[in-house]
Amino acid sequence: MSTELNNSQREAIACTKGPLLVLAGAGSGKTRVITCKIAHLIREESVPERSILAVTFTNKAAGEMKRRAMTMLDRPHLGTTISTFHSLCLRILRKEAVLLGYNSDFSVCDSADALSLIKRIISKSGRKNQKEYAPKKVQALISAVKNQSASDRRLEQLPAIDQILDRYDATLRENDLMDFDDLLLNTVAVFEQNPSVLAHYQSQFPYLLVDEFQDTNATQYRMIRLLATVATHICVVGDEDQSIYGWRGADFENILNFPGDFQGCRIIKLEENYRSTKHILDIANAVISHNSMRNPKTLRSDIHTKSECVLYEAPAPREEGIFIAKQVQALRQQAIPLNNIAVLYRANYLSRTLEDAFRRRNIPYRIVGGYKFYERKEVKDILGYLRVIRNSSDNLSFRRIINVPRRKIGPATVEKLESIHPVLYKALENMPNRFPRKRELDELHSIIETFQKRKDFGPDFLRDLIERIGYIEMLKAEEESLEAETRMENLSELVSVVGDYLDGEETPSLNGFLDAVSLLSDTDEIEDDNRVNLMTIHCAKGLEFHSVFVCGLEEGTFPNQRTMGSSRELEEERRLMYVAITRAKQNLYLSFSRERGWKWDMNRKKISRFVREIPIELLNMNRLTTAAVHSRLLTAAHSGSLSPSPPTEHDREHSFSAAKGSAVIHHTYGEGIVLNVVNGNRIVVKFKRAGIKVLNSMAVQLKKD
Repeated sequence: MSTELNNSQREAIACTKGPLLVLAGAGSGKTRVITCKIAHLIREESVPERSILAVTFTNKAAGEMKRRAMTMLDRPHLGTTISTFHSLCLRILRKEAVLLGYNSDFSVCDSADALSLIKRIISKSGRKNQKEYAPKKVQALISAVKNQSASDRRLEQLPAIDQILDRYDATLRENDLMDFDDLLLNTVAVFEQNPSVLAHYQSQFPYLLVDEFQDTNATQYRMIRLLATVATHICVVGDEDQSIYGWRGADFENILNFPGDFQGCRIIKLEENYRSTKHILDIANAVISHNSMRNPKTLRSDIHTKSECVLYEAPAPREEGIFIAKQVQALRQQAIPLNNIAVLYRANYLSRTLEDAFRRRNIPYRIVGGYKFYERKEVKDILGYLRVIRNSSDNLSFRRIINVPRRKIGPATVEKLESIHPVLYKALENMPNRFPRKRELDELHSIIETFQKRKDFGPDFLRDLIERIGYIEMLKAEEESLEAETRMENLSELVSVVGDYLDGEETPSLNGFLDAVSLLSDTDEIEDDNRVNLMTIHCAKGLEFHSVFVCGLEEGTFPNQRTMGSSRELEEERRLMYVAITRAKQNLYLSFSRERGWKWDMNRKKISRFVREIPIELLNMNRLTTAAVHSRLLTAAHSGSLSPSPPTEHDREHSFSAAKGSAVIHHTYGEGIVLNVVNGNRIVVKFKRAGIKVLNSMAVQLKKD
């Protein structure tokens, strides 16, 4: 093993006493270091497997870490706890939540159900249509405050936000529910309020390893500091240059503060990159060097193979999409698998023109982080039944299933049930004889009670449940045949998921299955079939591809306009650019459009400052990227700005002097007549089929007589 490691990696693995901070640059083999460290502790230091706790952020990363460690140790099973933060907290709370007044079988409220609850609370507060109380915004604010501390109530200047937060927390508590943030907060609360419980976990895990430390929030850092005693060997591995989740509470300063918080801390830097070519790393280093709040480090690589690093200037977003699609076709001809290609963007809306270009050329693609399996209605409906069977106090899930399949039970009936008992399931047991839809509600109660008594959770359990509630019959009766078939296939897949879960667990249970499903993350569902990956840069974190396209590189697009006024937020945007660049192993394509907007509201754009921070000699200009751009990039570092491009030869070849009354043709809208010309390059056209449009003059051609 040691011969495969560099000196810094060996040093980090061999350090097994006291606090250790490993600054692991992108592609520097941090997962190898952590797994080798686990193997070293067990094999060389004779540390008991169960004395080691390793935590990370995704199920995929935890699974990969465990698989590698078992392979190194040549063992079919491993007693070491390797887990995500939320999985670890859930495991602890299953044992300790009673100390906070919860039942041990409490349910986890996922983001979608939490949002539904927030919507109802806002509606009842009388602020339903006020923009500042948009449910998703309120949900983000609640999460932000929970990530800081339970007592911090500074949620901007919204007069009713305290009441909404209090009602939200109270409703979760009444329903024996915790949201994802509560899993962290309540674990910390258990530790802080029960010293003997904390001492138990401290003694259980004298070796504590934390992956992706730059992504920890205030609560996670509190939990780590509580678990780590003076005698604990704590090793945190991370890279503040890859901290891109500040918007959801992550604080990169945890890395900067770690040496001061843990006296005697040793710092080891991993700067040798095993993923990307030297050419790509030179670009990444040039960009990130402009950030001031970081530990100085420079990635280096021994990979000197020819690397294509292209900058493309598009006249409009459509042409940018066409350029990317053509380059993907060229890579395909070079036998590069499509699933080893990624197109990255700052925001989801930028995918539209890409999708159009890919569809026209029959290039298979996937939107990563889009509409995922566990968010589909039929899947959530059946999971709702399972959650009520597991925890009959879960009113959120009960509300979801009470009229699925249709039982003609509306909000008025639900309110009457609430007047009988605040826990809806218990209200079913006390309904008067003349209660509305009593027969249907009695049948629902019988279904839940029947499956609560069953102890054989597995595929047959799920099949029987789906059949008993009549879900398939409902789909056949209510859905168009193709849609019904698709939904039935999804339910069949859910049965397979249960089977896979049983195969992978020593002691499977309904509780365990629902916990596993609740903690799934976006990247856990990336498949391996051969399609180009289209995703936001945030989704790409932790992934790598042979060839990477980063599009939409204009000021106001990336960096995002709302970050312009804050140096802290602007530095996070630059870290996001750094992450995007370092996903590429062999080829990197950067592109921007001289115009960006929606329909007629197209605006001239400046090239992103992140492009201007790249030395010009590192970029190969596409033939349609003009000599003028070369010149402006060379001078940009001195002037600090890059204005929109002047018209190019390519522009002049494809434009014309349009006049009122000219007949024109557009590739999408067809034939039309020019009504007006604005500022020489914008034209108002009335199309026969599409009506009036305002376009760039280059988007149309004169109709020939």
